[in-house]
Amino acid sequence: MESQRRYRTYAAAFAAATLLCTLRVYAADPALKPTIISLEYFSGDWECSGKLDSSGKTIEAHQRFIPELGGAWLSFRHDDKPPFAYHALSEWGWDEQEKKFMMIALDSVGGARIFYSGGWDAGRLQWDGDAAGSTSPPKQRFSFERLDARHFKVSYFILKNDDWSRVDSSTCTKQ
Repeated sequence: MESQRRYRTYAAAFAAATLLCTLRVYAADPALKPTIISLEYFSGDWECSGKLDSSGKTIEAHQRFIPELGGAWLSFRHDDKPPFAYHALSEWGWDEQEKKFMMIALDSVGGARIFYSGGWDAGRLQWDGDAAGSTSPPKQRFSFERLDARHFKVSYFILKNDDWSRVDSSTCTKQ
């Protein structure tokens, strides 16, 4: 009786371990496609802290980057921590027609924006864009600066009087 109970316990543990391993294989993030593999640096979870330039108030956020749709897109989720409540979901991919990286960004205030980037330039990835459907030149900019393997700085700018004015900046640490 005792040996049967022990056998069932071992069999159940083995079945659970096998199931978990199988689920992990199916849940594994796909590799990024060659057109966007240079964005792989961002994959994973990041904790960010910084300041709003106008008020000096501290801001904090959690950011997550994961490959999506067979690795054709890098999904980017930004969630402010209280007291702020801004949230955004972006997809980073490759626009074959424009021969540039493209970011489609949706946010918690109902915004829909499209940005383009020529790719990494001396450790910096700059995205210029504006509201979806806008025909005017870009009026918004995100600049991601790779500091090292576990840190980057992200800054948001708006175009004011023909000059780029920084709105905020944060440093992010990979978790």
